[in-house]
Amino acid sequence: MSSEPMQDIVSEVKKNKFTAIQKLSEDDVISVWNNVSEFVQHQMANQKGVHIRGLGTFSFSQKKVDIGNKKFIMIQRPVFILSEKFALTHGLESTKHYTTGEIPIVQLNYSSLAAESPFHRDIVESCVREVLLALSRSVSLKRNVEFVFSAIGRLSIRDQKVKMKFYRNFVECMDGSGS
Repeated sequence: MSSEPMQDIVSEVKKNKFTAIQKLSEDDVISVWNNVSEFVQHQMANQKGVHIRGLGTFSFSQKKVDIGNKKFIMIQRPVFILSEKFALTHGLESTKHYTTGEIPIVQLNYSSLAAESPFHRDIVESCVREVLLALSRSVSLKRNVEFVFSAIGRLSIRDQKVKMKFYRNFVECMDGSGS
């Protein structure tokens, strides 16, 4: 079974005749989603996690590594924690990541996203919601899905297993060790 790429999910959003974002083109929807990715990337660069309601949370796992002579370095890696409700609703398996709770978590800020686009806040929020609903519908139909967060990575749902594959450049930028 092949994966349903992001473009197919966006097409699914546009097929919905009850959509609140009928006037947006597929490129507009992708542009809004790219702004979501940029928001997450910016917040994480500032040592903050981001919660996307109905999907999950981007944060960091941190590990103190002893380098000898009573010196330690902090290794930090980005993680994605799938929403427990989303996982239970769809019977999905995902890796449980340990986070210390020291990383502040912010909500996805629709006003900030709207400021980066030509659309009003309500349209941006509806767009994000409808993309997530289309993702949910695809997963509920047991489709394999590749959900792209530009410059961050790909959320892959295959055979009811969830994996977030972060791009190497993103991981290197977020690594707290400075190496």
